[in-house]
Amino acid sequence: MTESDALREEIYRLAAAAEAAPETTSNLKSLAVQLWANFDESTVEDLQEILSHEWRTRGLPFNDNAEI
Repeated sequence: MTESDALREEIYRLAAAAEAAPETTSNLKSLAVQLWANFDESTVEDLQEILSHEWRTRGLPFNDNAEI
């Protein structure tokens, strides 16, 4: 499994958790920074874009303008 595959798998897992409790996982910038610490081949902006897409696809609330 490549780092990119592992990243997408982790984002999918986070999105599934957000579906169960959206109020606790709506700060995408914070999630992006946490992921970036583990997946350093991507930029925070790349991670935020992937997270935003996954949240939108699931119809989940998100805050992509939050402070980091």
